[in-house]
Amino acid sequence: MSTYLGEICALIAPMCWSVAIILYRRSSAHADPGAMTLFKNGFAVVLLTLTLLAAGIPIPSDRSPGDWSRLIVSGILGLAIADTLLFEALRRVGAGRLAIVDTVYAPLVVFLSWMFLGEQLTPIFLVGGAAVVAGVTFANLEKPSAADIADRRAIGIGIAFGLAAIAGTAVGVVLARPVLQASNLIEVTWTRLTAGVLAQIAWLILNGRRGEILAAYRPAPVWRTLVPAAFVGTYLSLIFWLGGFKWAEASVAAVLNQMATVYIVVLAWFVLGEPISGRRVIGGIVAVAGAWLVVLS
Repeated sequence: MSTYLGEICALIAPMCWSVAIILYRRSSAHADPGAMTLFKNGFAVVLLTLTLLAAGIPIPSDRSPGDWSRLIVSGILGLAIADTLLFEALRRVGAGRLAIVDTVYAPLVVFLSWMFLGEQLTPIFLVGGAAVVAGVTFANLEKPSAADIADRRAIGIGIAFGLAAIAGTAVGVVLARPVLQASNLIEVTWTRLTAGVLAQIAWLILNGRRGEILAAYRPAPVWRTLVPAAFVGTYLSLIFWLGGFKWAEASVAAVLNQMATVYIVVLAWFVLGEPISGRRVIGGIVAVAGAWLVVLS
């Protein structure tokens, strides 16, 4: 197995997610965030189930209850909850600004890895973490446009949703990593995603919203963007993302994942026509540079 397999996976994952986030941005104006989460995750569960069957990958019978609990909680927190919050943020702040907020992800994963997995923090990590926070703050304190002034509250809520989504994702992957290292990559991806989908379905049923379950899978024009986005951004991206954490150090994988920030800002400008101000560029560069410092720690 290649020494750099984990790093390669960690670089491919953000490429997949960046393309998907642009497609999701186009879909978010026409679909409810909860419905989008349920659709994309359910679609990916079907693909992962077919992959498991085709490859003859078994569901482990000797996994401890504690490890099952880790994966289930990780899936609920990191997929059902975090993804829904992410789409709420995307709807309010756009792909470009969300990409800047997302630079908090790498330092947070490394911090949690230090706290719960025994990885070490260094002064370089602290400098890098501070740079990320400074870059995010600088980019998001740019002089608001007239539209931003009118929607200031919505943007603030969107940023809060984005930060909460990142926190859920980070906690989820750190929680799952010890099990992931000793398990099959495809099976762990399937288990986490299935747990997230079942949790969301249960939540809708308990709240008397059964109709939303069928509505999420009812064919609609928005499927033209949701289907390819779910394939690239959930099925492929999740496999590569967890592969990075399986075969590389958590800190390295998280920092390489941060390349999504660069990809999304550029794609949001090129494809969606979102403005890319000088302040946002500078803030993004500072944030990404800080994220890269983390790997040196």
